[in-house]
Amino acid sequence: MPEQSYDLAIVGAGQAGCTLAGNIAQKGVNSTTGEPLKIALLDRGPYFKGKPNPGYGAPERRQMFTNISLEFRNRYVFRTGLKSGGKRKIPLKPGEESFLQGTAAIFGGGTLHYTAITRVPYPVDFQVWAEETGADLGYQTLKPFAEQITRDFNIHARPEAMMTRADLLFRDAARSMGYSPVDATIAKKNCLLSGYCDGPNMCRYDARQGSFIAYLPIAEERGVDMIPDTRVERVLFEKKGAQVQVKGIEYTQNGVRHTLEVPRVLVSCGNYGTPPLLYRSGYGPRELVDGELVVENRNVGRHTDNRPSVPGPIGVFDEPVSDGEFHHEQAYYVFHDQNSDHRYERVTFNIRAHRIPYPHQVALAAEGSGFGRQHKEFMRQFADPGKMTKTRREMASQTRSSIELVRPRTIRGWINEWGEQIYAGNDPAIIKHLEQGRELIYEMLKKMGAREIRGMDRPLRVRHLATYVGSCIMGADPKSSVVDPYFESHDIDGLFVCDGSTVPRTASQGYAGTVATLALFASSRIVERHFQRG
Repeated sequence: MPEQSYDLAIVGAGQAGCTLAGNIAQKGVNSTTGEPLKIALLDRGPYFKGKPNPGYGAPERRQMFTNISLEFRNRYVFRTGLKSGGKRKIPLKPGEESFLQGTAAIFGGGTLHYTAITRVPYPVDFQVWAEETGADLGYQTLKPFAEQITRDFNIHARPEAMMTRADLLFRDAARSMGYSPVDATIAKKNCLLSGYCDGPNMCRYDARQGSFIAYLPIAEERGVDMIPDTRVERVLFEKKGAQVQVKGIEYTQNGVRHTLEVPRVLVSCGNYGTPPLLYRSGYGPRELVDGELVVENRNVGRHTDNRPSVPGPIGVFDEPVSDGEFHHEQAYYVFHDQNSDHRYERVTFNIRAHRIPYPHQVALAAEGSGFGRQHKEFMRQFADPGKMTKTRREMASQTRSSIELVRPRTIRGWINEWGEQIYAGNDPAIIKHLEQGRELIYEMLKKMGAREIRGMDRPLRVRHLATYVGSCIMGADPKSSVVDPYFESHDIDGLFVCDGSTVPRTASQGYAGTVATLALFASSRIVERHFQRG
């Protein structure tokens, strides 16, 4: 542990934490001395430093990152969920299910693992936030921060040259049915189009943009101390009369427990990670807190909002709808609005070319059946994307689709002590809308010219939540939120929270851009109130 005092400790170096560290360090000063802030940034994973160089990568870091998912799948990842032999403090109720998250355990967090398909929220998303929280989160307030994230992350539409025949068929069919398809924008710069980064692989060439590239280098330049490979056990509080205030943090690094005294702590562990840390610290609902209850706030861990997602029908075409390479993702989305104001229960879906599996994936799949020389010859041909073999042609002649429900009106969830999200993802009110989306995709595939449509008879079941927010919601009313409009706890002086957990409701699309926009806004608010001279 660095032997110095700090003005601020930020726990969690993900999409929000890196954004916060860079901007607070850049724009804030010690309010008493006017000197640069002393900030500690902690994360449970390693820190691979190196100056960003989009399209080329940093030599110091490139060897650490790989394009082959099997080589890192179990590295730099922390999986939430009930441990073997563990028991939930609150049992599941009928209709509730547990949803888990494999969170990135590395400086940069999800900014290194995401598909780079993202965008900032739409004006209507900000409007919903403002209406539900009573805070100044409207479009005019957040527009400058959203625009800055769009620039800093280089968020843009895919060039038509990168699109597949499936993308163009989907776009034209949607328009013919009266819809206005929207771009599935990407956050990339100088991308080599290798295909291996349109998924959970880390980019060796810094082409995937996010807070790791845009803001973590600023934090480093401004002297933020990076404290890697740590598990923060709890935030330390002390009572002074009727007030409770932050005293510091307790964390473990390399098997050794440390205590860091600091007057302000900013928790940024994500929607799944922040509530369990607060529970361990004595803050939250009484029945979920570990040990002594310091302050009870029943909103901690509650009010989660999600975009429940299911796979849609498969389209089979007479001719290939892609070139058979590995790197294709969707280029467009379509919104089907249940309500004219676009606020709640928006069904969104996409149709895209079937992504050709990587060789190591297809080797064990049904398409790769056979043994000995037959299998060897099959793999030799399949591994060469320049050869349109029979198997590759069959795959390239298919489309996949997915359906999401944006802001279910009545279904909210919560996070328990194990980092599980307890959520009624298969409530009939959700499934009804997803089934409607499936019917729309069926009609659209027919318009696109599919000769066969598979999967219409398969029961829909939500096993994936496309985004997850709201477990430590920000708002003006202490009765319904955890932090105030300046991202400070309503109950504890010096405790701040900003990450996906403070986002009031999911945005209509995107996640990384949403979290970064709010974090950029939060950094300005925190500097305004606490880190200006005089």
